[in-house]
Amino acid sequence: MLPDKMILNELIKRWGLDASNGGELIIGGCNSLDLGNIYGTPLHIVNEERLRATAESFLKTIKLKYPGAVSVHYAFKCNPVPGIIKIIKEQGLKAEVMSEYELMLALKLGYRGNDIIVNGPFKTDRLITACLENNIRFINVDSLFELEKIDCICNNLTRNAEVLLRINPDFVPSGMNKGSAAGSRSGSPFGLDLIGGEVMAALEKIKGMKRIRFRGFHFHIGSGIQNPDDYRKALSGLKKILNDAGNAGFKVDVLDIGGGLGVPNSREMTTLELLLYQAFDFLNSGGRTNRKIFFSHFADSVTKGILSLFGNQKIPELILEPGRCITGPNQMLLLKIHQVKDRKGLKKWLVADAGIGTLTMPTYYEHHEVILCNDIRRKAAEKVTITGPGCFSADVVYRNKVMPNIAAGEMIAILDSGAYFTSWESSFGFPRPAIVSVVDGRHNLLRERESFDHMISLDTF
Repeated sequence: MLPDKMILNELIKRWGLDASNGGELIIGGCNSLDLGNIYGTPLHIVNEERLRATAESFLKTIKLKYPGAVSVHYAFKCNPVPGIIKIIKEQGLKAEVMSEYELMLALKLGYRGNDIIVNGPFKTDRLITACLENNIRFINVDSLFELEKIDCICNNLTRNAEVLLRINPDFVPSGMNKGSAAGSRSGSPFGLDLIGGEVMAALEKIKGMKRIRFRGFHFHIGSGIQNPDDYRKALSGLKKILNDAGNAGFKVDVLDIGGGLGVPNSREMTTLELLLYQAFDFLNSGGRTNRKIFFSHFADSVTKGILSLFGNQKIPELILEPGRCITGPNQMLLLKIHQVKDRKGLKKWLVADAGIGTLTMPTYYEHHEVILCNDIRRKAAEKVTITGPGCFSADVVYRNKVMPNIAAGEMIAILDSGAYFTSWESSFGFPRPAIVSVVDGRHNLLRERESFDHMISLDTF
């Protein structure tokens, strides 16, 4: 184990956290235990200063590195909390949405139609209609079926649509869990099949569509990417389709490379790790995180990839859709240990007030650091299984996680919980937690703890 001072230095350096003289975890100048007592647990805590700095840094870095026009759109699906999106919007990021709800939320938060891009494989007629009525900048077309549907609605409404064609590039980033490889031809349904000829088939269809305006291509290769150079490699596979599109008379004005960049201190399990964990309870320590994931490396990789494709030609506008790398490292989930169950010679369980059934779905397939909030100096001493409050055996936070000796009533924090924790949460017999932001010792309520009355407000009986 690291000496106390080294533990504190790591918390400060890697997550911007601190500790009181007694070792209690501090975030944004606020004592995490005090926050848990004020708002109740579970509790989402957003580090507002770091969130603002992260969003600003991403935007500034890519604009500095890329020699052409740049547009950065935050992926709502990653963390759709209005108060968090508002902070990100104030730093200059635009919106990327994938559903009617997310589009409505973007408009309510003050995004103009030209600031919004719409993605996803399930665009209803109502969503497409809303896109056209609100002059959404681009609809990223996911299939030939969807292209024809958009064309039909455009004709019925006598409105035009500007589209990007989403390509499935058949590219899997290094070390990625196959379930997260959104650019895999065999493993993902997303996008037009590049190898099977669907992209050129879509372009041929567009030639006969009077209200569809082709502007360029889009792809998204996965989530939690640890090696930024994978973006350059994926881009290299587009050379032929760009040439074919040009020969067919189409100009590529825009290239949207999606999102998916990982964060330095947590990562998804590899396919092998996930199999070993779920089948045999073998939990890797979470090593091999890439603490050298820098926005500058990502921007360099993307820029080199695009410049190699276009050579002396005019380079397209670059669109990016970051989510995880913006919110992921700037939020933590506070849990309280309800009781400790120790079966001598067998296993120790820590029963917490949240688990996979309610809040911690990403811990099923991701490595996250878990910190004892009461005293960061307490040494890791044993393997424990942290379970949730649900009355089923699979309601687990982590199995065989190395932790300090923890007593009932103490609090733990799951770090890097800003990506997909709130997206996945559900009311499995328990109310959804409050969300607070912290900055300079102040705390601000972004979402109230759900009430029991709210939980049944849509029911009739």
